[in-house]
Order: sequence, then C-alpha cells, then structure tokens
Amino acid sequence: MEQLSNQKKLRPWMGVIAQAGFLVLFLTAGAWMQRNLGITGLILSELMFLVVAVSYCLIRKVKLKEMFPIKKFTVAEFFGTAILGASGFMLSLLCVGVSLAVLPKSYRAEVSGLNEYIYGSMNLPLLILIVAILPAICEEAMERGCVLSHFRSIKHDWVIVLIMGVFFGIMHWSPLRFLNTAVLGAMLSYLMVNKNNILLPMILHFGNNFVSVVLGYLGQMITSGKTADLNDIDMVQLMGSYLFLSCAAPVLIVTAMMLIDKEHHKATRFIIGGCLSAIMFFAGITLLMYSSVTMGRV
Repeated sequence: MEQLSNQKKLRPWMGVIAQAGFLVLFLTAGAWMQRNLGITGLILSELMFLVVAVSYCLIRKVKLKEMFPIKKFTVAEFFGTAILGASGFMLSLLCVGVSLAVLPKSYRAEVSGLNEYIYGSMNLPLLILIVAILPAICEEAMERGCVLSHFRSIKHDWVIVLIMGVFFGIMHWSPLRFLNTAVLGAMLSYLMVNKNNILLPMILHFGNNFVSVVLGYLGQMITSGKTADLNDIDMVQLMGSYLFLSCAAPVLIVTAMMLIDKEHHKATRFIIGGCLSAIMFFAGITLLMYSSVTMGRV
C-alpha cells in the first residue's frame, strides 16, 4: 500500500493504541451521548469520530490529503465496489446465521433492543442519515483514514486487511455482529489498500448500511416490530438457506477484484471462486433437503 510521505510518524503499534482509544471513546462518551441524548446523541457520537480523527491528523502533523486521500474513480472501480458490496451483503447473511447458531441466547435481547432503539422513533429519511450517511463518512475517516494509516508500512496488504477487519468487528462491540462487521471491515480496507481512495470505502459503507436500514425498516412495518422466536427457527434450515442465498458471493468477489484491480488480476481466481460457490451451493441444498426430510418425519 502507498505510504505516507513521513510514515515514521505513524507506526503499526501506534495504530493499535489509536484503535483502542477510539473504542474507549465509543464506550464512554459515545455510549453516554446515545443513552442520554437519544437521536441527537447518535448524531453527535458519529461526528465525534470524525472530529477526533481529523484532530489527531493535525496534531500528528500528517497531511490531511494523505490520511484521507480523495481521488477520482473510474466506472469500473465504481461497479467493482458495488459488486463487492453485494457479495458482502450475501456473506453477512451467512455470518449472521453462524452467529445465531453459536450465540442463540443473545439474539432476542440484542435484536429487540436495536430494533426498538433504531426503528422505534425515527422515520426513514432520518434513519438513512444516521445509519447510512454519517457512518459512511465518520467511521471511514476514523478506520480507513486515521487508524489504517498507521499500518501502511506493512509489506503484505492482506495483513492490513485482516487487522482492520478484526478492528472493525471489535469496534461494534457485539459478539452477535462481530463476524459480519469484520467481513465488511475487511472489504472496506481492501478497497482502501488497493486504490488509496477513501471515497470508495465510503460508497461501499453507505450502500451496505442503506440496503440494511431500508430492508430493516420495511421488515419492521411488515412484522409490526415483532422479533422472531428462536424456538420456532430450524437452525439447519436457516443455515441451508443462508448458504444457498450467499453461494454466488465468492464469484462476485473475484469479479469485483478484477474490476477494481485489473493489473494484478489472475484468471485462476475465478476457478477458486467457482469451486467455493459450488461448495456453498451444494452444502446449502444438502442442509435444506436434510431439514425437509427431518421435519417430514416429525
């Protein structure tokens, strides 16, 4: 990845401390604002990340255009970002399924709390502002701008992507959502590492949250805010459904990588992606058939 003009000012160990500092800030000042100020607190807590990230850049005397690089992007890069977002959304379904299977007891409390807090008192335009637009700007300035800049000296890009994915998962402070937010964080970091253009992860972050909030809002209208009872859910059927619905993700990821970074694309990636998609497809079909047979015997 492209390094800063004076990368010595931002070393990897400092990035770990910076990420820990943002987490503490989120759990203290951010939590207080969200708990006591309601919707205003949500907005202020997001803006807080942006202000702190920019302030940190100025204090460390790092050029803003290097920590938060903004460039023109091509049509291919835009569509590659969109396809990557679609594949990420598919994988998030699978990650949610795995999390539900591993942590079923935390599902009802967390989902009910989130639904009541987010969808209970906001209309759709306000939801899009708070859940999609602000995080896409403020959280990306924090993660892909401020924190990731500390790791630019690492030679292997995949290491940066892995680290930032884990950081993003931890930052959401939810065992139930760790996997899907970590996957999203890795994809956002992949864009930043390869194109060094913070606009692309912002676009992907916005698109992911926009689709999620609109679907969630419509789901709340249809179900009247009721949360599904895990006792009524067949986990085998659920995992089979999620594997089936997300089976195209590996091929889409390879397609997105080709559009985003044609120079380093390898045709063999399609073979690998195709094999993974086939495995997911047949695994999903097998689980659905097994669930159907099992239910038929009951």
